[in-house]
Amino acid sequence: MTQPMPATTLPPARWRMPLHVGEVRRPSRNFLVTTVTLTTIFFTVGLRSPMPLLVLPPVVAVLAFRRSRQRRWAEYDAQREAITALCTALRAELEAGLLPRTAFTSAVWSRPELADLADEACSPGGDVDLPKLLASHAAHPGRRALRALSACWYASDRHGIALADAVSGIEEGLRAESARLRATEVELAGIRATILLLSALPIFGFALGLALGANPLDTLLHNTIGELSLVIGVGLDLIGLLWTDHLVATLRPEGQAVV
Repeated sequence: MTQPMPATTLPPARWRMPLHVGEVRRPSRNFLVTTVTLTTIFFTVGLRSPMPLLVLPPVVAVLAFRRSRQRRWAEYDAQREAITALCTALRAELEAGLLPRTAFTSAVWSRPELADLADEACSPGGDVDLPKLLASHAAHPGRRALRALSACWYASDRHGIALADAVSGIEEGLRAESARLRATEVELAGIRATILLLSALPIFGFALGLALGANPLDTLLHNTIGELSLVIGVGLDLIGLLWTDHLVATLRPEGQAVV
């Protein structure tokens, strides 16, 4: 008769796929720096003006920083959603009558984003201190709720508190937080669109000047007043984008933790 698989046995490899399977490899930082440098030199020599040297690197740096921050926020949100799914699965397993450790072993593999946690929790021997492990992983961005789960697990072990009810409370709190964030994103969507439109207005002005037969490029690159206007205008645009991102970050949980 086939023996049942122990709770600590690692699941099939298809459950243990890396976090970013299928993700296109991002260009290296050295490649990006080299590309921006060569492009800047090309425009500086081709236009015979130092303006590309003063304008292009700050613009690329700010856009890359904003993209990097948005990517980290997306990873943060994915981790928070994974913890919510973990709590849902764990509560269901506990309500089905499984022991806490067995229930956690089964539930933790429900999300590939938590593969590192699952690997440590299911290490051979089965003597892992789960409350301590959960507390240590709570320091990872997006996994703050694991600290509450660790405390509930400890209280359940020491004082016999119903773990399923405690996990249900954590799950409800995470879902409420996700709903608040979605509502905030909806409210900020119009503001973000307006800011991006205002940032792009100088480009429309430049195109309008070309359509009217003027030569705004020569004014911006070879005239002192035009050069000052270009530098100041681009600087104000970039400061506005960064300040908007800062305000949005303060509305999120652990707003300054992901920078």
